[in-house]
Amino acid sequence: QYTWASMSQSDSRIVQNSFELFANKYGIQRSTTNLLIDGGNIVDNYAGNVSTTTRFLTDNNLTMAQGKEQLRTLLGATNVAILEPDDEVLAHADGMVSWVDANTLLVNDYSDDAALRTSVMNELQAAFPGVTIVEVPVGYADNGGQWSGIESACGINLNATVTLNNVYVPVFDMAHNQAALAVIEASTTKNVIAVDAEGVCAMGGSVRCLTWQLTGSNADLLMEAARKD
Repeated sequence: QYTWASMSQSDSRIVQNSFELFANKYGIQRSTTNLLIDGGNIVDNYAGNVSTTTRFLTDNNLTMAQGKEQLRTLLGATNVAILEPDDEVLAHADGMVSWVDANTLLVNDYSDDAALRTSVMNELQAAFPGVTIVEVPVGYADNGGQWSGIESACGINLNATVTLNNVYVPVFDMAHNQAALAVIEASTTKNVIAVDAEGVCAMGGSVRCLTWQLTGSNADLLMEAARKD
């Protein structure tokens, strides 16, 4: 069920209901749970490794151990990392980390906040043994602006959509941008495709927030629907 950290409770119910109507219309297969999740707060490599933030624990009144076990069971995960968030409002993992392949995880470079960096890196390294973890330069909008109380996502390149062959990376007119792209390109054999996100990032979201990563029969159903509709 969709939670309402970024909107009113009534609006979140509208989002939940609209998704159910959409999924039912196109025959999208899915499992259900009463657990709550807010937006982009599951980042999965589709090979057993799952990341989220402690917002998931708070929303569902779970301990760290309980949260990890719930996600292992529900998602068929092997390893789960639950991170201290870098933002108090949305607290989404997809603004912090990105799996560019099964064994390579990108994470924002939190060197400017030593305590947060230590917390995040310790959790990732403990949760994902054998995984290559790469820190990527990150920037934040000069105005530190908010839209309806939500922090800007401008400067966060890791809110990227990852497919089997491509990584669609949001880019911005900011000083760190080329350095971030260079690190991402060096970390994967996939095609890295820059997507100008200046028009949407101020609203707290970016490329991954506007897309849905699917494979298998559900992906086939959506592509067929898109061609027809």
